[in-house]
Amino acid sequence: MSLAPEYTALQPRRLTTALAGHALGTEVQVHETLPSTSDHVRDLGSAGYPHGLVVLAEEQTAGRGRRENRWSSPPGQDLLLSVLLRPEVKMDLWPRTTTFAALAICRAIESFNPQLNLQPAIKWPNDVYLNDRKVAGILAETFTGGGSAYMVLGIGLNVNTTTYPPELSQQATSIRLATGSSTPLDRNTIAISLLKHLDHLLSRYDEHYPQVVDEVRQRSWLLGKKLTAMVDGTEVRGVAATLNAEGHLVVQREDGSVMTLTSAEQVRPVGLGS
Repeated sequence: MSLAPEYTALQPRRLTTALAGHALGTEVQVHETLPSTSDHVRDLGSAGYPHGLVVLAEEQTAGRGRRENRWSSPPGQDLLLSVLLRPEVKMDLWPRTTTFAALAICRAIESFNPQLNLQPAIKWPNDVYLNDRKVAGILAETFTGGGSAYMVLGIGLNVNTTTYPPELSQQATSIRLATGSSTPLDRNTIAISLLKHLDHLLSRYDEHYPQVVDEVRQRSWLLGKKLTAMVDGTEVRGVAATLNAEGHLVVQREDGSVMTLTSAEQVRPVGLGS
């Protein structure tokens, strides 16, 4: 695969240099093509690779999101990456990692060009929206192998894609589309910012987590909207009321009762795209 001349390739040496001193990025791999960055990191985690390994691909042939949905992206245009994590906290706190990742993506987008005042929003539990369209997806998975448990955090962030297939054209966007840039954006700069923000947030599993949830509430795309959610095969209808202290979604149901969702198979605002 060769990139068009106007695109900047991902540069592992530049990424590693910029991330020096951080727990994430002590080793950075960039692959021309992989079936899935997360599957590759899962194999390396099972083989004993340490915390902080970052794997990126210019192209994925079998990328996936939650519920085994496919994540597709044109070669060389977006950020497709997975990170190997071995959090040194009790495992019941590990699900907070998705919240950290969503906030890190938002911070990276906001800081890319502050003058543009981009306002990404988090669609609970694992998507980031920009101008009411999906710009990023997150998949955090826990595995056991090589004698210990570990996490694989996969992120797909649309950076330079400007055209989408008809079925996605009203649902997806990219940072380039949101900025109106006539030239491709440097993915290395965005990747460095994302990983630095994520590295900082991963130190906040414990006493600092309430402040993280406060920031996420402020960036929530769902709060106040009517929605439907599938939970264990049952449809839940109501209004997204708030996020609780753990970052779980609190729904005011149509019958007046309150339900807290710790996970959901599908969350769709009523009358809006998903």
